[in-house]
Amino acid sequence: MKTKQWVLNAIVGALYVVITLIIAPLGFGAVQIRLSEMLNHLVTFDKKYAYGIGIGVIIANVILSPFGVYDWILGGGHTIVSFIVIILLTRKMTSVKKKMLVNTIVFSFFTFMIAFLLLMFDADQAFWIVYASLFVSQFVTMAIGIPLMLYLDSKINFRQQMN
Repeated sequence: MKTKQWVLNAIVGALYVVITLIIAPLGFGAVQIRLSEMLNHLVTFDKKYAYGIGIGVIIANVILSPFGVYDWILGGGHTIVSFIVIILLTRKMTSVKKKMLVNTIVFSFFTFMIAFLLLMFDADQAFWIVYASLFVSQFVTMAIGIPLMLYLDSKINFRQQMN
């Protein structure tokens, strides 16, 4: 990667951390309103954004998560696994909007990893209820992020910035 790409990824990672910090109490639990998750859509413009977002997720979890190392592994793992699947599923797709929809579904599907994490600390909850809650909150957050990220792309051109 070029120096510019590393700098962009550092900025994206820092943005992820700052946005997560701003709404921290809402970003850790069975209902997660983590607006920084909208940045996951950057990978639909260029897969190189995955580095910055992945590092941002891990740093945010290191700083803020009440679940410690488990969230570093499972929260970061959720992001990394989702990105791998997205990159593989959408590599021949040309429509960014369709990629974003697939991205939203994949990230929501893999929230079962976060559900397992939460159940490690509160086994009295039912897995399917926690998973459904996480799925819906992730889906809504990322679905709201689609028009926002498309608007930002019209002003910034994410693909061109990464080149």
